[in-house]
Formats: sequence, C-alpha cells, structure tokens
Amino acid sequence: MIEILKAVKYIINKAENRVKPKREYDQFYATEITLIKRIKLLSKFKFEKIIFLGDDDLNSLCLGYYKKLKKEKAEIFVLDIDKDQIDFIEKISEEENLEIKTIYQDIRDALPKDLKNFDLAFFDPPYTPNAVKIWLIRALEILLGSGTNKERKDYNFLKNKYIFMCYGYTDKSLERGLKIQKIISDLGLIVQAKYRKFNKYTGAESINNESDLYIIQPTPKVNLKEIDYWKNKKIEEKIYTYEV
Repeated sequence: MIEILKAVKYIINKAENRVKPKREYDQFYATEITLIKRIKLLSKFKFEKIIFLGDDDLNSLCLGYYKKLKKEKAEIFVLDIDKDQIDFIEKISEEENLEIKTIYQDIRDALPKDLKNFDLAFFDPPYTPNAVKIWLIRALEILLGSGTNKERKDYNFLKNKYIFMCYGYTDKSLERGLKIQKIISDLGLIVQAKYRKFNKYTGAESINNESDLYIIQPTPKVNLKEIDYWKNKKIEEKIYTYEV
C-alpha cells in the first residue's frame, strides 16, 4: 500500500500544471483517492498486458510508477483521442523510464491490427449508451484477438480476461444503469463485481461527481459476431454527451 500511495502522489504532483479537462471529450479528472483505490484494485489482478482506452486520469502513469517501485513487469498501453493527454503521458513515461506505449486515435476508428493478447482493459467512457457499447466492443476486440470462435470462447482462455469499466448514474436515474446492464448482457458479458460510487470526480455534477466501477468478464456466450463485424471498420456513432 505504501508504494501505491507514493506512486499516485508522485504522479499527481508531476501533473499539477497539466491541461484542464476538455468538455468536448466528457473529461472530468478523478480525485487522488480514487486513483489510489484504482491502483490498489488493479494490483490484486495478474496481468502481463493492460490497455487504457482513454486516460485523462493518468491511471497508466500511476500504475507504471507503482510497478517500477515494486520492480514488477507489465506492458502498459494507452489509446486516446486527446493529443495533449498522449503528449503528457509520453513525456512523463520517458522521464521516469516507464515504457508506456501510446496510440493517438479515435476509438471509433478501426484499431491497429497488432493490438492483441491483452489481459485487461480499463476505461471511463463518455456516459452515453453508444459510448459504452463501442468501448466494450473495442475492448473485447483487443482482449479476444482473432483466433477461431472455439478458441475465443474457451473457458480457460476467457477466465483471465477482464474489463474494468467506470459508469455513472444517480439514484434518481436507475433506468440509465438498466440500459448499460442490457448492453453488457447482450454482448455476452457478465458483471463479476460492481462497486457503487467507487469513483469520485471534480466537476461532474450531472452524476453527482461519482460513478460505479464494473469488473466485467466475457463468457462462452460472448457475441463474437458483433465484435468481428466492426473489426477494420469505422463506427459511425455519436458518443459524447454534447452530441446526443
């Protein structure tokens, strides 16, 4: 726990003068305590390759610095549409020798073909149903790769694949949570754990500055047809709250 505290506080201090959150990308920075909780939870899972699909909170840097303090190995990737965030992550990664790999891209565009063999995907998407579905589809594409249907539905393969997803809705808008629950189940996924109001933010008043953390796994009923359909294709959907 001491290493987690050191890692998060160090990165937060380094990020003191970073760019402000961009409303057009639905960015709201998570609190320091939230980052500590996230890294603590991630530290309990075994993974060799992890990807953050969007990372304005700098989870990747906190995790990378924590792994450095613990002298543990892990390949850490970040895919983000925000060039300022990518540039900042690259800068700190180089300064601290964290070897975080970055990809500047809109998640709606077809993914690079070499993104495969990942164990865990983490994301805090825009809080629209379209966004949640697209992030889940892309995460599954990355986690499951391009093997045969039999291989990708094998229990021994799926049991080590995890998605960490943040999503917020208030107690007065439970129907929003129900929509997300249906998207998850329609893709053949199961929620293994859900931590209500796990994440805290600054400036996200529409969700009371908090969101849940879902730990999701693909089941042998995973909807490969849907996932494979969008491979090598651009997804033409509005995903940000100002768009919808």
